[in-house]
Formats: sequence, structure tokens, C-alpha cells
Amino acid sequence: MQRWIVAGAGVLILLMGGLLFAYQSYKQNRPSPMWVPLPVNPELTVSKREEVAKELKTKLAEKEVLLRVCKDLSLKQKWSLESDDAAAGELGRRLFVRPGDAVTEMGNIPAIHVGINGKAKESKLSGEIAMRLMEDVWKILGIKPPSKKTI
Repeated sequence: MQRWIVAGAGVLILLMGGLLFAYQSYKQNRPSPMWVPLPVNPELTVSKREEVAKELKTKLAEKEVLLRVCKDLSLKQKWSLESDDAAAGELGRRLFVRPGDAVTEMGNIPAIHVGINGKAKESKLSGEIAMRLMEDVWKILGIKPPSKKTI
């Protein structure tokens, strides 16, 4: 009888370990989009914000811009792809620009979210890509970028 108890406990431990591994794998592969909010004038209408977001997406989705971002961040190696063109295609597929809200000290204000869709395990890289895309957003809009804080 004691042998059956030990065998049952062993099977239960292996089953719990497998469930823990499956749950961790599931959590790491969940969608986790990362974006940078770009505040806009609160007086703009919703349709105008959507129009600006659509226009900004078309300019950011140009092949030259995507290739420049891929080369700057070495996305070909990080995503294990065969070429920079493939990395640019993947980046273009993940890229999004949509209207939304940004939370500030003054409350919620309208904003345009520029970012990429990714997995939870890629959140650091997704954040780097979103910040790099903002450099191109400033150039496209013709606005001087905000000064970077130094420590």
C-alpha cells in the first residue's frame, strides 16, 4: 500500500510541475502591446484625431522608415530573421497608430498611441522599438523632440 502512495505522490508532483511550466509558458506568450502616447490638442474632433493617426501610420509604415528602425535596433538578429527586409515586414505587421487617451497629472487628455504589438516576453524590446519609432514621429511632424533627461 505504501508503494502506491509513493507512486501516486510522484505522479502528482510531476503533474504539478508540468502544469506550472505550461502556465508560465502561457503567461510569457500573452499579447502585450507597448506604445508611447503622443498628446494632441483636446479641441480636435475625434474624426480629425483618427485622420491624423491614419496619416501618421502610412508615413511610419514606409519601407525606408521601417528598414532604418530595423537596422538601428538590430531586429534581424533579435527576431532571428533572414534579412532586414523580413524584419521590416514583421515590424510593419506589428506597428499600430491609434487614437486614445494619455493619463497625466492634469487628468486624461486625448493622445495618439504609437507602438507595436508583441508578446509579454518581448516587452523590453517592444518598448525600445516604440521609443525609436517616436524619433521618426517627431521628424514626420516637424516638431523638435523633447529634451532627454540625464541622470
